Amino acid sequence: MATQTASRPIPFTAALALFAALSVSSPAAWCADAGPPDGNATRGRQLYYAHTCYGCHGYNGETGARDLVGTGSPIVEDEATFRLFLRLRADQAPELPSTKMPNFPASALPDADVHDLFAFIRTLRANAPKVEDVPTLRRILDIASKPATSASRPASPAPGTAPAR
Repeated sequence: MATQTASRPIPFTAALALFAALSVSSPAAWCADAGPPDGNATRGRQLYYAHTCYGCHGYNGETGARDLVGTGSPIVEDEATFRLFLRLRADQAPELPSTKMPNFPASALPDADVHDLFAFIRTLRANAPKVEDVPTLRRILDIASKPATSASRPASPAPGTAPAR
């Protein structure tokens, strides 16, 4: 029987088994062996921006369409799982598209780059303030949640006059 190489796709059933196992294990177990990463986080940050990860994950990993921090996801707690996720996406996503995340085969993102990218991601910390703690944002959301009425809209200045201050 031939051995599987890194360039061959992982069988779909193996991918399903891996993600099923991850989904039933406890978050504490995911983090138990996750020590500090030893990759080059500075280089990882450059890769994060070069591959436009910030477009969906935000500049700080928590303000995008898909948060990277504070989720308890096993994918970003362990480098081997993170790498496997990227490789499975490259092998399986063309057959089973489920997100708009690009595919990252080893030819596009070598293991050394994954090592550094993972080190950068592990430096990200959840620190976004609560909406209640940002008065201006809270006011904007309050106003936006109310139906607009003509009394709540400011009057337009007459042509040729400066707006009232």
